[in-house]
Amino acid sequence: MANPDRPCLHENFDAFVEVNRVTASDDAPTVVGYHADIKVNCHDCDEPFRWTGLQAGLSMSGPMCSVDETELRAPLRPASADPDFGLGLPGFAVRYREA
Repeated sequence: MANPDRPCLHENFDAFVEVNRVTASDDAPTVVGYHADIKVNCHDCDEPFRWTGLQAGLSMSGPMCSVDETELRAPLRPASADPDFGLGLPGFAVRYREA
């Protein structure tokens, strides 16, 4: 049980992984890519952990994170697939700009 007068030591963790199949379209079930969405929380206090050093968005050419940095979005491919499998698919990036 967490003590509210002492900060949590974050010694135990829960990881949540969702692997997604990216299809050509809603009408075309051909899989053109995969990506894993990964979240990590402290098991004892339920505090979410944030991914550092990543741009917010979604890309099939490299890992990115959610806007709140709590979800890693990482493209992946079967070991038997060509190295360029999934590359070239559209994605998006969120950029912060001061007004």
